Amino acid sequence: MKPTYPRGLIALGIAATMTLSACGDSDEPSSTSGGDITIAGVLANTSDPFLASVQCGAAEEAKDRGLTLKMYTSTAIDDNETASNFQTATLKTPSGIFADPFNGQQFVAQYKQLMQKGVPVVTTTGTDPRTEYQAIFSDYNTAPFADEALSGVSDGPGSMLYMGGAPGIPPLEGRTLPFLDAVAAARPDLERLEDEFSGFDTNKATTDATSIIIANKDLKLIVVAAGPDAAGAAAAVKQAGKQDDITVIAFDAIPPEVAALKEGTIDVLIAQNPFEIGRQQVGALVDYLDEDHSGPVPTDQEEIAIPSKVLTADTVDDAENSDYVYKASC
Repeated sequence: MKPTYPRGLIALGIAATMTLSACGDSDEPSSTSGGDITIAGVLANTSDPFLASVQCGAAEEAKDRGLTLKMYTSTAIDDNETASNFQTATLKTPSGIFADPFNGQQFVAQYKQLMQKGVPVVTTTGTDPRTEYQAIFSDYNTAPFADEALSGVSDGPGSMLYMGGAPGIPPLEGRTLPFLDAVAAARPDLERLEDEFSGFDTNKATTDATSIIIANKDLKLIVVAAGPDAAGAAAAVKQAGKQDDITVIAFDAIPPEVAALKEGTIDVLIAQNPFEIGRQQVGALVDYLDEDHSGPVPTDQEEIAIPSKVLTADTVDDAENSDYVYKASC
């Protein structure tokens, strides 16, 4: 069972609820799914391009399937706002629902009630014990990316820095720690400095990275867990004129990270595929509903881990990588 956790980056915003009808271009649905199916999606922190891209993927799948998708979103991470949106969504009696609460256990009771009534629930934050029909999330196995990502780091001893955003956030640590372990195995000659945590503040990340660069002349590698810190690391490396000396490897692919990748102040991005997560969330619900089940929904489906991918300046604009580049809106 995938561990439960609060997920996403910390962002401030005002709660917003929106309804999106996603229907086919003609009167006939584009698949076997009928137009009488309505899917509800509950997402928090859609000011984060990752979550915004999940929503875009869900909308694409709903349009392809010829069904109605209604989104209930907020730009903040407040559990009360998410709960209000979830309640609103369920009161509309959707055919199925996908949800991405920061607290994976927040809606266990509600999931059980919906599933008993025959309404399938899909999440990216699997509950323990399992109460949802399906869990679809980003694969945490990032260790295999280490060799490719480290190819630009010069040989010989030196130091490396991990910029983790904030400590104790399982989705960040779940993706980054396997990679860091692989880096340590591949490059034992790189001494790991004390980790830096900015609280997802780009200005603080820039200041801290600048100080660390000045204090550690042998710094060769910076690994960054999230977008705001990646932007700060890139700015610090640029200000120091160290683009040729320090390799920056960052997770995710928000617009500022992609810009820095193309500029050369970030060397490698390890990006998730939020569009595919959104598509498969909707697809799993519709596939179940198309089978015309009766009675409670089962909870024994195999979980689905969506692979991440390494992006470089040479590959980021390739058509096959478009789903790994996060968008702030559809």
